[in-house]
Amino acid sequence: MFKNFPKIPLISLNQRLRVLCLCFMSWTFVQSQIPVTNEADLRAINNDLSGHYQLTQDIVLEQAWIPLATDEPFQGILDGNGHIIYNMRIDDSELMDVGFFSRIRNAQIYNIGFVNPVVNAGKIAEGINAGVFVGNVIASEIRNAFVEGGSVSSYGSAGSISGKITKGTAKSSIINVYSSADVIATKQHAGGIVAIADNAYIENTYFSGLAEAKLSCGGILGTVTGENTVLSSLATSTYVKGVKANRIIGEASGSLTLHNNYARTDMLVGSRNMDVVSLSESRLKGIQGESVPLQGADFASPYPDFTDADIEAATDAFNANYYSTAKRLYFESHLRTGKVSAIWTQANLYDLMVTQYQRTGDEKDYQLCLDILEGNRLQYANYNWDNGVVWFIYDDIMWWVISLAEAYSITKDEKYLNLSKSGFERVWSGSSVLKDNGSYDPVHGGMYWAWDQKNPEGTPLPTMGKMSCINYPTVIAAMTLFNATADSTYFYKGLEIYTWANNNLFDKELGRVPDSKHGNGPNANWKDHVYNQGTCIGAAMMLYNATNDRKYLDDAVLTANYTKNQMSTNGYMHFENGIEQGIYPAIFSKYIKRLIEDGKQYQYIPWLQYNINAGWANRIDRSKVTHKDFANPAPAISKIQSYDASALPALMQVTPTVDSNPIVINTQAKEFYEYNLNWDSDVWTMSEKDALPKLKGFNIKTGLNISQSKSSLELIYHNHQLKVNSLSLVNVEIIDWSGKIVQSVLLHDNYLQIPNGVWIVRAFTKDDVKVIKVIS
Repeated sequence: MFKNFPKIPLISLNQRLRVLCLCFMSWTFVQSQIPVTNEADLRAINNDLSGHYQLTQDIVLEQAWIPLATDEPFQGILDGNGHIIYNMRIDDSELMDVGFFSRIRNAQIYNIGFVNPVVNAGKIAEGINAGVFVGNVIASEIRNAFVEGGSVSSYGSAGSISGKITKGTAKSSIINVYSSADVIATKQHAGGIVAIADNAYIENTYFSGLAEAKLSCGGILGTVTGENTVLSSLATSTYVKGVKANRIIGEASGSLTLHNNYARTDMLVGSRNMDVVSLSESRLKGIQGESVPLQGADFASPYPDFTDADIEAATDAFNANYYSTAKRLYFESHLRTGKVSAIWTQANLYDLMVTQYQRTGDEKDYQLCLDILEGNRLQYANYNWDNGVVWFIYDDIMWWVISLAEAYSITKDEKYLNLSKSGFERVWSGSSVLKDNGSYDPVHGGMYWAWDQKNPEGTPLPTMGKMSCINYPTVIAAMTLFNATADSTYFYKGLEIYTWANNNLFDKELGRVPDSKHGNGPNANWKDHVYNQGTCIGAAMMLYNATNDRKYLDDAVLTANYTKNQMSTNGYMHFENGIEQGIYPAIFSKYIKRLIEDGKQYQYIPWLQYNINAGWANRIDRSKVTHKDFANPAPAISKIQSYDASALPALMQVTPTVDSNPIVINTQAKEFYEYNLNWDSDVWTMSEKDALPKLKGFNIKTGLNISQSKSSLELIYHNHQLKVNSLSLVNVEIIDWSGKIVQSVLLHDNYLQIPNGVWIVRAFTKDDVKVIKVIS
């Protein structure tokens, strides 16, 4: 009966319903596309503001442009069909909404670009809204669109795509859009993409021009009210200027969702003349975005930037005051008398020195690592795991299992590897000498902290639970041993415990790690500790490195975001005053390093630098000993235990100085976009000049995230073989990391042998593209 039912074009919901009703009245009705071939055809859009228009070629405008839809909003479709409008010039002093369209409502604009547009909105009132595409957007969508070059200036507000998004019957959306135009608002707000937004959805956008406003100014949006969402967007401007300014959104009220947004860490943000303010004076060393926005000048440090010499001085001061060369151990007190530091912290202080050696390659640092290992061997029963007096808590052993495996990695001495392996087995399975059952729970999963294995429901006591401090370190230990031995048994044990911990000791919405789990129900002790956040990051990153499965990287990022955005106070890392708890940030430092380097998550570097600059500036002048409370002057050295003093040297060891490679510190490496914004490398490419992503061509049918769309093209790699599944012929290119195509073939449901190495494999048909990384 419905075989000849007419096809409904991709239009808004209201239009769809209207067309549907008409279809039932007339089975032959189909909305026709109106071809647009020249400037006159563009101007004729004013004659029917509900039409479906499609460009058939690029158009160069010869005359000044008068905005369309000044009396009534455009409510149709403008399909650029991959074409460009060149040299649009608008100089208007009468309209309140200025752009190619003055206003749009329930409209769609897509697959179109503007090159070198100039929009000047006059001086009749401060409420003017100006943009290249449209002055004011209501319940409409703009997607697969761009602006290259040009500028937008307004007496009121200015955005490169639109001046304003006004709340309508549906949320307006701007998706898959970029702009390199400059925007200037002399009286009100400016945004790289939109100046003012109320109920907007923004995804996969980037802005690389300059933005200036008298009031609020942001790299993506100037000011927002209502419910707004900004996802996977990037601001790479050298500066945004306004009284209230920030990298992504200048000023926000209402409900705001920010996720996976990034900006240059050296972007200048402020209200002064950016041409005369020095970089060091006005540099904001942080990035607004990720999962929770930070307000204002989030990482504008009043302290000098730390240097490589400062790292050496801080580490030397720590050792001079807390390390005993006679005992080859660390002491709690700076006097190096009385109690030695706790057994589990000795392992983590050893790790600090391993990081020092890995950073410097200095023989004296290597020798210090060996001395510490020997001192601890003598102190702790020759690492005899069956000595129940010395070793009586599972996590004490597991911290040393990790450290001894690290010792093997730098020395290649089998004795350390064997000690690590035997320690792991002792924790996992128990001791035949001490008659305990081990930490592992084969029935309900997870690892117990104490040998008695009590885990009653609802009991908050640490001795009665499955603690994060044993579960996540178990994963790290297992994966470290897997890397050292290639024994897959360790991999699967690490995977099993991580899976249990991810389901029982992890908030998958927030990235928060509880201290412990009690019983087999949902009860957990949701106490925030920085070291638990750190070991969760470390466990996730080790699995990510082994599997290349993005979900582990996402877990690590979520955990780091919670630590940075929710656990910090005014940007300063959380610290605690409990017994031995000053070492928590030192443990965190080791694993945030894995996230930054292995996961290419450079956005955390400015936050760490901000903390280090304050902590180092607040050190004790004479001794150069630092304290865990980075934001305030260090107390007398008599009040600083080794745990407290270790936090800053450990962070310094893993954090690049501000004069390090800007490609690493600033989020501008190509890999950063591919890892974090999921921008497909076929569609987004990098410019040699400014390291910014840019659309390659514009014959796009499925949007920028081609690799995420539903597709009939499938690539499966296993054991040097690439399987290509497709309904049509597929062009397959093997590309090396320099961008050179080393092999190109045409396949259809075939296998392709992949040579040894690291490659980008690009497969494409006329309708689809897939790009994957292959390690063969």
